[in-house]
Amino acid sequence: MTKGYDFWLIMLSVLMTSTTLFYSCNFIKRIYTATSSDRPTLLTIYSVTIGCMLFCMDNLNWVAMNPIVGDTLSVPMILGSLFAAIFAVFTVYANASEKRLPFSNLINRGIVVNIASYMMFYLSFASRHSANAMSFDVPNLFFAMFSGTIISAFIIFYYFKMKASAIIRPTVRNIILSFAAGSSIALLYAIFNTTVMVQKQILAGTHTVDNREIIATLFSLSIAGLLAITYYAPKYLEKIKQKLSTIHLFDNYYTDEINTKDTLTQLANRQGFEQHLDAAIKRSTRLGKTIALAFIDLDHFKPVNDNFGHHVGDAVLVAVAQRLNKTVRACDFVARLGGDEFVAIIEDIAYDEDITPIIGRVVNSIKESFNINQHHIDISCSVGVAVYPGDGDIDKLMVCADAAMYKAKENGKNQFKFFDAEIELASDQMLDMQRDLRQAINNKEFILLFQPKVDCKTQKPIGAEALVRWNHPTKGLILPNEFLPVAERFGLVNSINDWVIEEACRAVARAKKINVELNISINLARQQFRNPSLVQEIVQVIQRHDISTSNLMFEIKETTAIKNETLFKALLEDFKDADIKVALDDFGSHNFSLSYLQQLNINELKLDQQFIGEINENKASYALVDAVIRLAHALDLNVVAEGVETEAQHRALAELGCDQMQGYLFSKPIPEMKLVRLFKNLNVNYEMTGEFNVADYQAEAA
Repeated sequence: MTKGYDFWLIMLSVLMTSTTLFYSCNFIKRIYTATSSDRPTLLTIYSVTIGCMLFCMDNLNWVAMNPIVGDTLSVPMILGSLFAAIFAVFTVYANASEKRLPFSNLINRGIVVNIASYMMFYLSFASRHSANAMSFDVPNLFFAMFSGTIISAFIIFYYFKMKASAIIRPTVRNIILSFAAGSSIALLYAIFNTTVMVQKQILAGTHTVDNREIIATLFSLSIAGLLAITYYAPKYLEKIKQKLSTIHLFDNYYTDEINTKDTLTQLANRQGFEQHLDAAIKRSTRLGKTIALAFIDLDHFKPVNDNFGHHVGDAVLVAVAQRLNKTVRACDFVARLGGDEFVAIIEDIAYDEDITPIIGRVVNSIKESFNINQHHIDISCSVGVAVYPGDGDIDKLMVCADAAMYKAKENGKNQFKFFDAEIELASDQMLDMQRDLRQAINNKEFILLFQPKVDCKTQKPIGAEALVRWNHPTKGLILPNEFLPVAERFGLVNSINDWVIEEACRAVARAKKINVELNISINLARQQFRNPSLVQEIVQVIQRHDISTSNLMFEIKETTAIKNETLFKALLEDFKDADIKVALDDFGSHNFSLSYLQQLNINELKLDQQFIGEINENKASYALVDAVIRLAHALDLNVVAEGVETEAQHRALAELGCDQMQGYLFSKPIPEMKLVRLFKNLNVNYEMTGEFNVADYQAEAA
């Protein structure tokens, strides 16, 4: 049907549709930035209200383009048309509010939206005419399906791109895009209108609606009313929630004040930061503003504590807090997360370019020298910046800023870095691995391999180091240096290490049942230092499996010991009291005071493999290994060399008096069953030949 077009009413329809599209981009943005629990509710509310508006637009277009009706109206048809409109909007919003929109999804959803839109049109049309009196113009129908899919995909893409725009401050670009989208919807109705024909004899019994301008005005007012309700209702609800929250906070004011403040710097702590970030995001969503989250990590702060003492380090942190508070604006917020990590919430941002000078001032303020107790101290900071809502919702914003901060450090420190596509790829990969790691912990996808430790002189097997591997269901075996950093970042490493300790004790217990004595070394992660009950929990596992404390040794990396001296010493005391041995791993890979060793209750030093690899070619490496072995023996410490790969390295270490070694010369990491068989067979061979040799190891480990 193409009869009865009214140009001015068509322009009114385009204007109302364009206005609705323009302001409803804020609704998409709210869905996109909502928490996972709020998203379904918002999606449902907006789909229903905007669907009702789309239904009114359809009827407004009918009045403007084809105001012909029969004698009766079909209510079921009208309700079906309304449902189709709501479904079409739901499909648009659900896909446009996603972070990514692949081209294949765009086309597929465009087809779905087009079909739903046509059903809305057809049912509305059929409600005014008998279905028996209607027929399809097939060529026009095919054209409508093709062009409707293109226009529907354009509408989805329009919302997808506009959801992060500053809609609250209209720009010419946004207005033009909205008008183009509104015109496309009116055009789509006109195309749909050519697909249906009404029999001529039936047309004789129809009549044109009287006062079409009044009816069009009523539909327009309905659209405007629904838009106003949808636009302002969440704001009033937010105000009510804020008032209720204020009453609650007033009742607990003093308690909350204490719990949310950092005692050293008097800034907000992590809990206070999380509360403020949640409120800031709600404000930005309500007002249509952008906010930035800056993750600030101090560079070269560790030497301050080492060289001047912790009291000077604390004074520097207080001074940093004061500078940050002075550098940001009055509307911004600074908090200390812990250690030398700070965050700043930059609010009331209209454009991303407004963030740069503020973050630049932050970096420059920390770069200026600090004068503490007559000490001249120079540090800097690395800053990662994530922008809301463009970089993600509240749950991901901190991850994005953290990832950008690490990129700034990799690029040389003393600078800031915005979260971008390159970082996003790495961040998304990390988030994907986080999800997979949680499944791996629940599904027990980890396995233990064991690398034998061998006596340097006799080549007798002494024990083995337990090495965790992730047996991923699709990616195969993943090494710990690929997944442990992610596990540490997301607080999953404790669960993995608890499993390693449990499984290592099981291995010792299983070997004991067949008269094989296994001594297993287990690596500890730095996060385990924070557990005051660590040693007590280990003892409980040992007792549960009925093995001896002498069967286990725990390895702690040198870097962890350096960064956590106080915790490290306290932990060593606990291990000593429990009669459990401790080794200092990767010794020599970082600056470490040799005299500091005599203050530690450790049993073993493990030489970093970088020295072992150069022991035959580099005189300095040879001399250093010699000095460390002599010093360790003077302190009654056992010395283990890691990464022994050649017979020449073996001979050199034996000459220097190294106690034990491990490496590919003897065996790569092997499963538990192979390890037990290796121990049994080597001991049997020794009883027959009176010696252990490398060939036997290689044969058993193969």
